[in-house]
Amino acid sequence: MSERVSAFTKKILWAFGIIFVIRCAISFTEIRDGFSVYLVFSLIGEAITITTVIAVIYERFLWAFDKTSKVPVVKGKYQGSIISNWDGQKRDAILEIKQTLLKISITMKTSESSSGSVSASIEDVLGEKQLTYCYLNKPMASVRDRSEIHYGTAMLNCDTPGKLVGSYFTDRKTTGDLLFEKVEISK
Repeated sequence: MSERVSAFTKKILWAFGIIFVIRCAISFTEIRDGFSVYLVFSLIGEAITITTVIAVIYERFLWAFDKTSKVPVVKGKYQGSIISNWDGQKRDAILEIKQTLLKISITMKTSESSSGSVSASIEDVLGEKQLTYCYLNKPMASVRDRSEIHYGTAMLNCDTPGKLVGSYFTDRKTTGDLLFEKVEISK
């Protein structure tokens, strides 16, 4: 289990425990006067429901404002360039990142192709926060004679807010450099 999932699970369990204790305190008289297994299960059910709603809201939105979270917020739209070792040309690109606490997806578009992430994660690599993702690139039909559909992996340093810098390699045995700057925050 990743550190991120483990930390999130601990927070959820603590929240459940606190909510259950508060709910029992609110119903203390009812518990004292008419204790039943049914009553205990109904209180547990209420605590689970409340905890689930809080967990979903936190995982989707609130985590980005949590100062204790070690996950960098990289969601948004980025403008930048790709320089391939294949032909040395600089190509303009748009990178869009959608992110929650536990999920991240990336799409990239150039004038010739579009790609989407197959898997993605942000991890500590040699003391740096690194966004690593595997992608499938689909060039437009008009350029497939020189640029076939391919898989690749990109590694972007995300330590500097608003900037992503790194490199990529593909199953076509090409590599290149990537440089992006944030232009807007994603929803």
